[in-house]
Amino acid sequence: MDFTGLIAYPLTPFLPDGSVSYTDLRILVDGLSSFGVDALAVLGSSGSFAYLDRGERARVARTAIEAVDGRLPVAVGISSVGTREVLEAATDAQAAGAAGLVLSPVSYVPLTDDEVLAQVRAVDDATDLPICLYNNPGTTQFDYSLQVVAELSSLPDVVAFKDTAADAGTFNARHSALSRLVTAPLSHGVSGDLLMMTGEVSADAWHSGPAALLPNYYSRLRAAVVAGDRAETERVRRVLAPLVDHVAGLRRISGLHLLARACGIAAGDPRPPLLPSPGSELRELGRLLDVLEAEFDDD
Repeated sequence: MDFTGLIAYPLTPFLPDGSVSYTDLRILVDGLSSFGVDALAVLGSSGSFAYLDRGERARVARTAIEAVDGRLPVAVGISSVGTREVLEAATDAQAAGAAGLVLSPVSYVPLTDDEVLAQVRAVDDATDLPICLYNNPGTTQFDYSLQVVAELSSLPDVVAFKDTAADAGTFNARHSALSRLVTAPLSHGVSGDLLMMTGEVSADAWHSGPAALLPNYYSRLRAAVVAGDRAETERVRRVLAPLVDHVAGLRRISGLHLLARACGIAAGDPRPPLLPSPGSELRELGRLLDVLEAEFDDD
């Protein structure tokens, strides 16, 4: 797995009692293989990895991989507070048949460069799966320097870097700078749906949670951006960006579960202690979805 193209990060659906709905997960990921995404990644932030135990995470990975049945590569998020748990998740993912791993430097105490280097090297030694490093400083309080990424890219299995930035110009500058530092093949992908909605960041990959709920529209926008088709980019942006912007203004994870409901996708509410987004937001999400669908009904 090279972690390029449009990579969708599906939710982990929950039942009313808070247990994982593996049936709904199977339905969700099975449908994604027909809508233009290039790969899936389960157990990301969108997939509530931090609120699942080891057994649940392993079963989510197996369920998704079996449902896709080889039609798309499926990466598995392995982030955890402790390196021991990260390594357990990595070996569980490999046993489930994962095509790759996604790892962010999660810790109660923010990690140092040396601690991140040691953890990634341990994962690289533990399996032979391709690894995507994830820069998520807003959550982890660790911000990958490009020098650390370049150093880790020399490891045999580090093949991708999922990155973010304050704006499109900053991301594109990081993209250019990293390409000068790295000699081995490395996919530098963007995380942050508002960056994607600018139409100014093509990157090697788009990593997105909402793309798992709106795959056809995300794939259409990415294709237009990569092709340099400004007219089509603006056409899709005009109706997709307001919806994405509204979801971004809701509570993380909870907002995606509400968007799933608006899309008619069974995902339930997030697992406590997270509370669901207010049901009053559902009407506005429905209105924005209607605008989006009306634009492309005849295509």
